[in-house]
Amino acid sequence: MSGIENHPVLDHIVNTLKNAIADSKVESLSPTEYTVKDGNDEIHLKQETNKDENAVTILITDKRRIIYSEDLLEVLQDMHKDAKISKALKTDLEATTIIINELNIETELVFQAIKDLLDQVSNSYEFIQTVETKITKIGAGFKFGKHIFRININNEPNEITIEPRFTASFDAGIQKTITADIVKVEQAVNKMFKAG
Repeated sequence: MSGIENHPVLDHIVNTLKNAIADSKVESLSPTEYTVKDGNDEIHLKQETNKDENAVTILITDKRRIIYSEDLLEVLQDMHKDAKISKALKTDLEATTIIINELNIETELVFQAIKDLLDQVSNSYEFIQTVETKITKIGAGFKFGKHIFRININNEPNEITIEPRFTASFDAGIQKTITADIVKVEQAVNKMFKAG
């Protein structure tokens, strides 16, 4: 019995990436571990079985962010909707958690939406860097003009919370403006991802 027959979810995800990324090559490291190579860059995939033997987690490391540059986040998120796959594989894909660079797909999409919404609220917001990621949580540094602050994003099943963090010496007036903007963004992102 081949590894493909034992791990249909991992195989489907690997084939999806291979087919979407032109001229990519797949290398099997073990029955539960693959690398998709794109030139000198690579995406590393590893399957871990959860305590519940029916549910698996696919851990993806994509240091060069190939998945993002190829617009494959939604493709990976919606794989279970593909009409060409079997019912059993659809069920397995729906139960699978995909973690990319330590974040689940929805949290990454939430983060992209928050950055876009902040940009729409004011062109004074500038994303600096992600400082912490843990599956459904992100800590990120931003600038408002010359003022640097942090936001902590928590993507819970029923609600997204965004907490701004400021240093003690942060200008009170600007802090008030940022806090009000964050409240608007939090409401908008919850409507986008959690409504209905």
